Amino acid sequence: MDKEELIAKYLRNELSKSEIIEFEKLLDSDHDFKEQFEFETQVKKAIFKQEHQKNKQFLVDVENEISHKSSNTKWYLVAASVVILISIGFLWNLNSSSPDKLFDSYYTVASNTSHPIVRSNTISDDQTSAFIAYESEAYEQAQILFDEAYKNSNNSELLFYEAICYLEIENTTKAIETFLKHQSLNDRLQEKSKWYLALAYLKNEEPVKAKNLLEKITKSPSNYNYIKAKDLLSKF
Repeated sequence: MDKEELIAKYLRNELSKSEIIEFEKLLDSDHDFKEQFEFETQVKKAIFKQEHQKNKQFLVDVENEISHKSSNTKWYLVAASVVILISIGFLWNLNSSSPDKLFDSYYTVASNTSHPIVRSNTISDDQTSAFIAYESEAYEQAQILFDEAYKNSNNSELLFYEAICYLEIENTTKAIETFLKHQSLNDRLQEKSKWYLALAYLKNEEPVKAKNLLEKITKSPSNYNYIKAKDLLSKF
C-alpha cells in the first residue's frame, strides 16, 4: 500500500490488523515515513488552531512550524501533507466541522427534568434553590448550589446539572470531570450525560474522545439523541 495512503487511513482510524502491523514496522524502520507521520500530527493540531484562516495562510503557518527542517525536505512534507489531508476530507471541512463549531451547532442547555419548579412554592431545600438558579440561567450560583446539594443528598442526577453549569460558565475541564463522575454512577440521566460529555470533548478540542462516545450512542436507536449523534458523526 502507498505510504501516504497508509497514513491517511491511520488518521481515519481505518487500518486493518495487518495494516497496523505494517504501519508499526514502518515507524520503526523507515525514517522518512516516521518523519511524515509525526508531521501529520503537527498539521492536524495546527489546523484546529488556524480554523478561521484561509488554507493558503494555514500552509504558511505550517511551513513556519517546520522551518527547522532542511529546505530540501520541508516543502515535500507540506505537499505530501496536503494530499493526505484532502484524502481524508480534512481541508474540505475545515471551516464547517471544527470541534468548537460543531459544539456550537449541536449544543443546547439541558432542561430540568429532575426537579420541576412550582414558582409559587416557598423555597424549602437546597435542591430547589439550585434548580431555581439553573432555570434562571444564574449558572455560577447554580453550580455552587448543585455541588452543595449533592454533598448533602448524594443524588447523582445533580452532578449532571452541575456539569451543564460548568459548560455554561466556560469551564470545560470541570464539566468533563463532572460528567465523567456522573457516568460512573447509574441513574436515569446517564445516556443524556453521555451525549453532553461528547459535546464537552468537542468544546475541549478532543474530537477522538467525542467520536468514541458518539459511536456508542449510535449503537442503539433507543439511546438519547441517537439521530443527532449519527448526524454529528457524519461531520467527522
